[in-house]
Amino acid sequence: MSESFQEIADTLFSDRFRVSSALQGERLLATLHGERSFCTLIFKKGSRTFTSLMLEVARQKGYLLMDAPHPDFGRWQPVKGEPLLVFGRANNIATGFESTFSEYIHTPGEEGIRLAYPGQIYQLQRRQFFRVPPAPDDPDLVELRRNGAETIRGRLQNISGGGLSVLVPPPADYPFQAGERIPQVMFTLRGGQTFGVAAELRSVGPVQLLHHEHVCALGLQFAGITPMLSEQVLRYAQWRDREMLSATRRGFL
Repeated sequence: MSESFQEIADTLFSDRFRVSSALQGERLLATLHGERSFCTLIFKKGSRTFTSLMLEVARQKGYLLMDAPHPDFGRWQPVKGEPLLVFGRANNIATGFESTFSEYIHTPGEEGIRLAYPGQIYQLQRRQFFRVPPAPDDPDLVELRRNGAETIRGRLQNISGGGLSVLVPPPADYPFQAGERIPQVMFTLRGGQTFGVAAELRSVGPVQLLHHEHVCALGLQFAGITPMLSEQVLRYAQWRDREMLSATRRGFL
């Protein structure tokens, strides 16, 4: 096994990255299948690695069907019950599982391998809290609708799957306090769709003069964010991450 594969395996397949919900694990497998994500198969015996695609997720029947692995799998076949690691990317986040080999299917109309349905799924979670700033042309207006206080409008500084940071003018009525729950934070992502989500105020920065305006920085943590919104925020963060990386390579940042 190459050093990079070993590093991934050592990191991903650890207790802290276990997916606790069986339903979420099933959804991640469905995502690997639906996105046609290339998966790396690592057979522990002999440290052999192959590349494959997931063709079928059959939880009720207790198996996964993978496309014929490459390079030439037919020349080296594991024995039934041999353990292996499988990892790919679901929603562009490293995702994997442990399984065992069941059988090699090689007929005129079909070629692939059947693996035992995994009992545990793993997924890295670091990108959930990876913060990115909006692009210059992206919407950045944020509206904080508070309980018993005036609505405050500010500018998005950065966002992640876990929350966002904004610059706002200090309120004229009730000052911000860490721990305050804001019933609705309104913001718009690229594409023009506006979202509203409850958030907890985690940090309040000092008032400072910026571009002739007095502002303070707020750190907000999403509270009760829906899976759909979380996925859209994560997707936006990944887009911006790739854009900034590309710009850095071209020398624009």
